[in-house]
Amino acid sequence: MRCKSCDHILWNLPGNTCPECGTEFARRSYEFQPYAVIFKCPHCEQPYYGAGEKGHLVPSEFECQCCHQSITMDSCVLVPVPGREHDAVAVGVPVPWTTDAGIVKRFWDTCVAALFSPRVLGIAISAHEPRLKSALAFFAVVVGLSTCVSFICLAGQSLVTVVALGAAGGPSSGGSLPVSTLIATQLGPGLVMGLVTPLLYGLYIPLAAAIATLVFRMFGGDGRDESVARNKSMSFARAVEILLWSSGSLLVSLVPCVGSIASIWWIISAVFMTSAFVASRASPAASSRSAWAMLLGMLSPIFLACGVGAVVAYFVFSSAMSGISGSSTSGGGVTTFSSSSSFGSSPSPALTEPPDLAPPNPQP
Repeated sequence: MRCKSCDHILWNLPGNTCPECGTEFARRSYEFQPYAVIFKCPHCEQPYYGAGEKGHLVPSEFECQCCHQSITMDSCVLVPVPGREHDAVAVGVPVPWTTDAGIVKRFWDTCVAALFSPRVLGIAISAHEPRLKSALAFFAVVVGLSTCVSFICLAGQSLVTVVALGAAGGPSSGGSLPVSTLIATQLGPGLVMGLVTPLLYGLYIPLAAAIATLVFRMFGGDGRDESVARNKSMSFARAVEILLWSSGSLLVSLVPCVGSIASIWWIISAVFMTSAFVASRASPAASSRSAWAMLLGMLSPIFLACGVGAVVAYFVFSSAMSGISGSSTSGGGVTTFSSSSSFGSSPSPALTEPPDLAPPNPQP
């Protein structure tokens, strides 16, 4: 919590005046995450949690249970719950992409928040209604930038291949592959993956969001937490939005040698973002369950794809082996080694009698 005039930190301060600039402030003018701020009695320091919808004391005026003196919310000393110092305040933390800054700054700040401050980004999402169009536009920029960089790298790789072959005098005439074929073999897989990846994301995100929402509603608990979570926080649209905003962590894939952890970073970012989002909309208990739901939601499509791929590979391998076995035994032939160390197939030998055992010719 900071002063709105000089940005001075106002935690653990008695009174209603900023010690830096002298500006008066009121606790009720700030909104906090539920259960993220402790209100201490100004007389005996008895702690009370801000459990209201805006993280305020409910009721705002009561008699202290310890010293039995009358206290108000604006007279208490505010302290953030340990570990919640950076995300206790809910006001003034917009999603960077939705601000009026330049597109480069908005994009960069959102990616940095997804990488290193997912909880802050989750709280910023919770302060507004779903913004799927903005989130989808941000995701399109992330995927488009990654695809463009990949194509540039592939073009550079093909150029290096052409230059290297030209410096070596080109392919010889002794059966070597032409330059165009060599380039196609190098560029082909990369081009296919660059074009197919957006389609895979288009299938993966809604599927993961649907599974996460289903798991959360099945195991979201009971009582108030469940009803609040179902009505206010973890919905399919919100899960899709969280996955789109957290995709900024995929830019790690552009960093050499560490790009392989981009998907793992995306999962971690989405899990923490979901936890903070649900904590601000429901309660800490619901936030932990939502984090597990998002983790299972993002991992389930991967496990499903691996399982389907394993089954397909098994049947393809079995069919191939059956074909090889059938071709080796077709025609009743016997496979033998020829003198040139290659496999050959000869017909089965006919059963004949040795010459010395043949019956003598009859005498005329």
